[in-house]
Formats: sequence, C-alpha cells, structure tokens
Amino acid sequence: MPTCSVGRRGFLLRAAAFSAFPLASRARAEAARPSNAVALAFVGAGNRATQLLPVFLHLNEVRLLAVCDVNRERRERAKATVDAFYGNADCAAFRDVRELLARPDIDALYIAAGDRWHARLAILAMQAGKDVYCEKPISLSMREGEAVTEAAHRYQRIYQGGVQRRNVGNFVSAMALAKSGRLGRLHTLHAGMAAMGHSAANHFLPEEAAPDPAVLDWDTWLGPAPWRPFNAAYLRAWHGEYDFHGDLTEWGSHTVDLCQLTLGREHTAPVRYTPEADGTLTARYADGVKIVMRQKGFRNSCAVRFEGDEGWVETDDSGAVYASAPTLLETRKVQTEDWMRPVAHPAEFIACVKSRQTTSAPPDSLHFSHVCCHAATIAFHLGRELTFDPAALAFAKDAEANRLISRSSRAPWRL
Repeated sequence: MPTCSVGRRGFLLRAAAFSAFPLASRARAEAARPSNAVALAFVGAGNRATQLLPVFLHLNEVRLLAVCDVNRERRERAKATVDAFYGNADCAAFRDVRELLARPDIDALYIAAGDRWHARLAILAMQAGKDVYCEKPISLSMREGEAVTEAAHRYQRIYQGGVQRRNVGNFVSAMALAKSGRLGRLHTLHAGMAAMGHSAANHFLPEEAAPDPAVLDWDTWLGPAPWRPFNAAYLRAWHGEYDFHGDLTEWGSHTVDLCQLTLGREHTAPVRYTPEADGTLTARYADGVKIVMRQKGFRNSCAVRFEGDEGWVETDDSGAVYASAPTLLETRKVQTEDWMRPVAHPAEFIACVKSRQTTSAPPDSLHFSHVCCHAATIAFHLGRELTFDPAALAFAKDAEANRLISRSSRAPWRL
C-alpha cells in the first residue's frame, strides 16, 4: 500500500538548514524585510518555542522584537538566538509579561508557556490589542475556552491555535478523503491519545529552597495555578500534575480536533462520554456517530482513523497514509511539511495578522474540540458515563462533574 513520509533524513536536513543559514544571507534577508513587517514577541522560551523560533525568524514578514520567560537562562538564550540572527543586540528580554504587553510597538504574541498559562496570556494579549498565536491547548477548562473565544470577538483580534496538523499534508489528505464520500457514511472516528489519565491527580512534592526570582520566578511560573511550594521536579514533570495540565488535551487538541473538523462539527461536541473497560473512552454524538479515544493499536503518534460504511483511512505523525483499499490513495496529497517544525501554520498566522482574515484555527472552532477533550477527561477521571449538553456546557444531573467545568485560579490571574 503506497505511503509517503518526510522521514528522519528530511527532518534533519530541514533542521540543519535553519541552523546553517549563512550570516550574509541573514543580513540580506533582514534588509529585504518590508517596513510593515509584523512586530512579534515570544512568551515562553522552552522546548516548543525553540522549535518555532527559527521558523518565525525566517518569515520575511516578521520582525521579532522581544522574548519573555520567567526562567533567566531560557530568556537569555532566546535573546541571544534572535540577536545572532539579526546581527545586533536589539531583542528585549522580559521576565514579567505585563511589561512586554505595555509596549505599543508589538503587534502579536507567540505563546508557548505552560498549559496553565495559555488562556490567561491570550486574553491579556488580546486586551492589550495584540494578535495571538497560542500553542495547544487553548484552555484547561471549558470556561477558559469560552473566555478566550469571547475575548477574540470582543477585542477583534486574530488568533491562531497551534494545531498545525490542520495544515500538514497527510492529515489534510486523510480528512479530504473521509469528507469526499468515498468511505461512505462515517460512523466511527479514532483519536490517538497520549497516556490517558496520567495527570488525573496532583503529586505534592517536598518543599525545596526557592531560587532567586531573577533566576527563576516561581510565583509567576505557577501563574494562575493554585499555590504550592517550590520543587525543581515540577519544572520537568508538570505534565503529570492536574493543576498544570489538561490531560486528554495533550494529543486530543490535535486528534479530537481533526475528528471534529472532518465531521464538520467544530461548533458542537458529543453528548455522551463512556469510559470503557479496556482503558479507552467513547464519545457519542446525538446521531450515534462515535469518537473513540485510545492509546494503543496505532502505528505512530497523534494518529487518527476515519471509518465509514465503505472503508477507512488512517494517518499519523510519520506522514504515512493508510487505507482499506489502495485505490483510495491514488489522489492523496504528498506530505510537504514536518509537523514538529511547521511553516505553513505560522506563515498563515502572519498573513492573517496583515490581512485581518480569520485563520484556519480560530478559537471558536478550537473551543469545542477542547470541550470534547475536557468532558472526556472529566468522565475518565470520575470513572463513569456522563451525559453532556454542548449548548449549555453542562452535564445532566451531575453536580460533581459540573464543578469540574471550570478551575480555580490565583489572583491576579483570574479570568
């Protein structure tokens, strides 16, 4: 069965191309930048930001003016990377995002702080008149997602969620095939998940001496999350903590999102969520169509599988596309981009900032994909089937589940 993939060699060649870009070429590229280039700032300078920094730097319509991180080593490293690219020392480095947001010369923010910060930072940025590219998840609760959507509409800001697989060729191809009718009526969609339930609880570690805030600002690192004493392990393992992480939004932000997009149900969500005995979770729409969230049985990460009455198609981060019959793949697109270091998604965001057109991943679309993930997370953690009303954002006759629709947050970062 024919497949296609960018492969390890292709990824390494692309990474090398970014790092080896000659200084003289950089200077020429910088000189060629238009005077109306989008003035961009990075908030969060960890692993994901490190992957996307060279992408934004090489976009001709971008001028990166500032970086912000509560970790001094990270912000200084990011500043050094930007300064080396431009051949100057002009990139500003901030510890407090509020100081960055006060700068009137910054048009847009790229947000790659921890999950607990995504909604608050996006709302603060839009209130300050900045457009936003925010890594997934866009929220840690249904109410957060609702607030992000409302802010984008109220302040008329451009917003792009970092769900780049919406623009990556093999995923686009699989979705197009599923929507073409060639698979018949779609009845079951499978969403690959990371470790399900791995952040179902908090693990309160022994207190350690907190670092100097100039080196690592622990209070701001926590941000909206409930207070807890410093322990360095949290910096590496925050994905395993309920207070800091969205659990099923880890991969569901991509895979459930692609399922909703394929079904054309971006502005609603399933109505019944059933944790299964085999560790999967089944989400059912009112008409019986199912999304099965599962870890096992896929070939690679962030896999999706679309099943219809007349066949199926599956794809994942390898770039390969599989189908129930080889003839279904005759007209599929070729994988043209690496999901880890995408170009099309950031480039589209910058183009939309300039044109004021809606992006391919606006918050009102992403919100309900996240609602599905949040509802599934709640059902998974409670260990029972839940009935849900997407219009009301409420579970039927279940006070315990409804208390989990929102999360508490610390001042001054409350919604």
